Amino acid sequence: GILFVVGVDVGMNTATPKFLMERTGMTLETAGLGTSLYFMACTAGALVGAFILAKMSAKKFFQISMILAVIALIAMIPMKNTVGILIMVAIIGFTIANIFSIIFSIALQKLPLRANEISGLMVMGIAGGAIFPLLMGLMSDKMGQTGGLLVIFGCMIYLLIASFVIKENAQ
Repeated sequence: GILFVVGVDVGMNTATPKFLMERTGMTLETAGLGTSLYFMACTAGALVGAFILAKMSAKKFFQISMILAVIALIAMIPMKNTVGILIMVAIIGFTIANIFSIIFSIALQKLPLRANEISGLMVMGIAGGAIFPLLMGLMSDKMGQTGGLLVIFGCMIYLLIASFVIKENAQ
């Protein structure tokens, strides 16, 4: 799961400016602000998520977040409107912000005596930041920026499925 969430995060970081340039004709300097918006939304999502997770189960929050992220990406792919694209980018950033920590905490709850091994595997999962952008580049060469977003979509679908099959320990 961490491999895929890091893939989404790094993928959105690299794809947002290119997608904005392709769809709206923005210059690179202006389109680069889309990445800033994404990370501002991630920051806000992490803050709000901390309060929500105090009241809601991690599994339910994971499910809702992934449903909203997938809907936002599906809505964004055909868009050509700058404001609409930026709103979808912000929604994706806001919803993805807590997924890494949710997966990590569920794994630690499941196997608390294996915390060191789990931490090592989670850090290894950061390789998703190298693997998925490569795949995005290959797909973008074939299909334009939509191809790169389809790789992110695949990552999100994996995370959506994981949100429903993951077993959370009762607290």
